[in-house]
Amino acid sequence: MYTTETGAMMQTNPVTRLFRGFSRLLLVMVALFTTQILLVVVVIQVMRRNKRLRANVFKSLNSVTLSIAGRRFSPYALLRHTGRRSGRTYVTPLRAYPFGDGFVVGLTWGPDVDWCRNVMAAGNVTFRWHGQEYVLERPEIIPAELAPRVIKYEMTMAATKQCIWLHQAGNVSAKEEPDLANLLVK
Repeated sequence: MYTTETGAMMQTNPVTRLFRGFSRLLLVMVALFTTQILLVVVVIQVMRRNKRLRANVFKSLNSVTLSIAGRRFSPYALLRHTGRRSGRTYVTPLRAYPFGDGFVVGLTWGPDVDWCRNVMAAGNVTFRWHGQEYVLERPEIIPAELAPRVIKYEMTMAATKQCIWLHQAGNVSAKEEPDLANLLVK
C-alpha cells in the first residue's frame, strides 16, 4: 500500500507486488549463493594451510562418503592404494572423471596429500567407479588446464591447479592417450 500526495491510500497492482516480491527473493538467493561460494573458497584456503584441521574435517566426511563411493550411480570413486611406508591398504573416496585411457582426479589440496604420494610411489592402484573395478597405473601429475571440460568448473571453484591422471593397466599405446600439447591449446 502506498500513499498519494493527498494522503489517500492507493492499492498497488498485484502483478507489480508479485514482481517486486520475486525480485527481492532473487536478490536474497543470489546474495546467499555468493556468500556460500566465498565461504567455500575461504574454508579451502584455511584447510590448505592447516593439515590437522583438514584431517579432522575429512575424517567425518569420509565416513559418510565411503558408504556410497564406487557404487553405480555415485559421483564418488573409491581409490585403493598401498601406503608407501606402512604397506597398509587405504581406501579414499574421490571425485574422478574418465579421461583418455583412464581417469583424472583433481588435486584440490595439492600433490603433497598422502593418498597422492602413496599412488605416485606405488605406481598402481585399484579404482572402483560406477560399480566397476579398474586397475590403474602410470600416474602422472598434469596441469588443471589439461583436465576434461566437465571438471574445469569444479576445479575453478576449488582453485585446483593440478590433477593426477591414472592410466588403465596395459594401455600403453600412444594412439589411445590424448596429445597433451594439443589439449593445452584448446
